[in-house]
Amino acid sequence: MQYIQSAQEVGDLAHKLDSVALLAADTEAAGYHRYRDTVCLLQLSTRLDTYIIDTLAVRDLSALAPVFARNETEIVFHDADYDLRLLSRDFGLNVTFLFDTKIAAQFIGETAFGLGALVEKYLGITLEKKHQRADWAQRPLPDDMLHYAAEDTRHLPALRDRMREELVQRGRLAWAE
Repeated sequence: MQYIQSAQEVGDLAHKLDSVALLAADTEAAGYHRYRDTVCLLQLSTRLDTYIIDTLAVRDLSALAPVFARNETEIVFHDADYDLRLLSRDFGLNVTFLFDTKIAAQFIGETAFGLGALVEKYLGITLEKKHQRADWAQRPLPDDMLHYAAEDTRHLPALRDRMREELVQRGRLAWAE
């Protein structure tokens, strides 16, 4: 995992991600501890690497806008609605090609469609959820919180693959898309 805290590092990352076909994304916000939701972290994972951007240290993410908007880059979220609204509002990041694992789970017919339940069922991995309502605006962030944040996207590419297979088998991929 790489922890990114400067505009230069965001620019370098955008260059690295320029040609990826699939990118998992998530945010951590301080909505439980502040009057206005504030995005504190943006987590991104390719199939091989995970990056955590400190969005309190780096407020300009415009270098990532072309990556999020590319028709050739599938952006994978779990329960994207909240994240998409915050990323658009705060950073002007808009997704063109989206795969939402929560929506996929609903079309498959899952009754437990939280990220932890799906990762455990489809990948056999138990995610720790103890920092779900943490104050993500605190700095410095402890290592266990950074690890927690990384886990939210690290497994999304593999989960997307499994769920996409299920959707194809059931003839429901077009519904999810």
